[in-house]
Amino acid sequence: MKTKTMKTWLSAILLPFVIAVAIAASPLVAQTQSSYQPQAQFCVDGKGALCPKLPAYIGPDPLLALTDGYNGLYGQPPQKASEDLQTPFDNMAWQMFVALNWALSGVDQPAAQGLTMPGPRVWQGYPKVSALFGNSKNRAGCRQALALPTFYIGSDGNGAPAPNNEEYLQASTNLPLIDVNGNWTLFERRVNAIEASYLRAPQGLSSQKLTTRDGQLNFIKNNPKGAEFTASASMPDGKNGSIEIKAAWRVLDPSKDDVSKYYTQNILLAVSGDLVSNGQPFCRSEKVGLVGMHILQRNPFVEKNKALRPQWIWATFEHVNNAPQAQTPCNVSNGCGDAKSPTYWINQPSCGPAASALGAHYSYYDPAQSGLGTNIAPQNLLGTKTRFPWNPRPPYAQGGTSKATALPQAVRCWQIYPTTTNLNEQWRIALASTKSVFQNYMLIGTQWGGQLEPPTPPNPVPSNAVPGMLSNVTLETYIQNYTGSDPSLPGPGSCISCHNFATLVDGKTSANFSFLPGLVDPVATRAKIKTAR
Repeated sequence: MKTKTMKTWLSAILLPFVIAVAIAASPLVAQTQSSYQPQAQFCVDGKGALCPKLPAYIGPDPLLALTDGYNGLYGQPPQKASEDLQTPFDNMAWQMFVALNWALSGVDQPAAQGLTMPGPRVWQGYPKVSALFGNSKNRAGCRQALALPTFYIGSDGNGAPAPNNEEYLQASTNLPLIDVNGNWTLFERRVNAIEASYLRAPQGLSSQKLTTRDGQLNFIKNNPKGAEFTASASMPDGKNGSIEIKAAWRVLDPSKDDVSKYYTQNILLAVSGDLVSNGQPFCRSEKVGLVGMHILQRNPFVEKNKALRPQWIWATFEHVNNAPQAQTPCNVSNGCGDAKSPTYWINQPSCGPAASALGAHYSYYDPAQSGLGTNIAPQNLLGTKTRFPWNPRPPYAQGGTSKATALPQAVRCWQIYPTTTNLNEQWRIALASTKSVFQNYMLIGTQWGGQLEPPTPPNPVPSNAVPGMLSNVTLETYIQNYTGSDPSLPGPGSCISCHNFATLVDGKTSANFSFLPGLVDPVATRAKIKTAR
C-alpha cells in the first residue's frame, strides 16, 4: 500500500515536469508564443486519472456567456486561463475518445487494463448504420471459419459503390484515399443506442421512423421544422445525447508498417464483384489499423452558455503518422494571410509542399516523391464499369486510378490550434504511462456552433462555427481549404458548415446536421456531393 501511495505521489510531482519538457522539445509551429499552458482534465469526475466515463457536456467555460463581442478563436491565442475558450471543448473531446476506446469487456477496469486489453472498444459495440437503414443492394457472400468482423464494400449491382455498409469513398468528397502501400482507406459509421432509438422512433413514434422513406415522409408532415436529435444533459457527468462515430481504417502490411503503433483489428474484407477489376467478388482476411475518427455528440442549449448553439459538438482525431503539415499552413486565427500572397490557400485544392520531416514514415505521404504536388485528388480511368475498381488482391488500389494520381501526397493545410497542441502532449503522455496504443493518436480539433462577430480586418474563415475550419486528413483530404463562399466549389472544409446542408428525404426539411437519414435514398444522397477536383 505504501509503495502504491509513493508512486502516486511521485507521479503527481513529476508528470507536470515531464509534460513541460515534452512540449518544449516537440517540433511544433505555434501561431504565437505564449507561456500559458492549458490543463488536461483526464476524467469527467475531476479526479485526475484516465477513466471510462463518457462525458455529456463541457466543463465551465465563462466566455460562452458572451453574446456581444464574442469572436471565437479569431485573433491571438489565449495568454491566460480566463481567455481560454477552447480547452473545455478539447478536454471533452479527449475524454470522449478515451472512454469510447476503452475495452468493451473492461469498462470496470482501471486504465492500465482497460486501455490495453485486446478486443473491441466501447464504440464498436454501437450499432452500425446498416443495422438501422439496411444493407447495400449488392454484397459479396462470404463463408468464414473464424468469426471476424466483416467490412462489406457493397454496391447498387451496377458498379456504383453504395454507402449503407462500410465504404471506400469519402462521404465528404465522393473520392477514395490511397495509402503509401497502394490500398484504399476504409470507412465505417456507427451510432450509440440513444441515437438509434431516435432514428427508429422519434418521440417514441415508430410510424415516423427516420430509417425508411415512408417513415420520413410521415415525420415531415407532423414535424415541419425537422429532426431534433436527443440532446445531452447540461452537466459533464450527466446523461449522454445522440452520438455518431465515423472511423477510418487502413490495411496494414507488417513488412512495411509498424503494426504495434496502431489500434488494430482483424477483419473479413468482402467486396462486391461489380466493383472489382475482374468482375469477381472476393472475401479476404486483413489486419486494419485505425487512422481517423470523428466523434459527434448532440448538445443542448444552455442559457449560461448562450454563445454555444445546439448544433452538436464535433471532435476529430487522427493517427500521428498520417501526414505531415504543410510548409506554409493556414490557421484559424487569421486565415492564410494576405490574399495576394502565393501561399493564400483559401478555396484552393492544395496548400503547397510539405514541411520537412527527416526519417518520418507516413501513411499518406511519401517523402521520396515530394515533387509530385500535394493533396492530389484521384482520377478514374476511362472504360471501367466502376469509377475506382478494386484489384482482387493487395495492393487493392493498384490500377484503380490514373498513374499520376495513385498517391495523394496528403498534407495538413491548417495548423492545429496552439492550446490543442499543448493538451495533446499532456493526454498522449498520460496514455503512454499506461502503455496504451492510443498514445499514437492526436486531437486535430473540436468544433461547435456559434455565430461570431466577424473580425477586423476580415478573415475568410467562416463565422458560423468555432473554429471556423476543421478537417480530418483521412476523411476530408481534398476539401481542407474550401470555405463554402463559392457554391460552385466542393466542400466546405468545416464539419458544421458541411452538415448544415443535411436534409430529410424531401430535400428541404432539416435533418439536424446528420446525413444519416439520407441513407434511405443513397443514390440521391451521393448525387448531391460536389466531387473534389
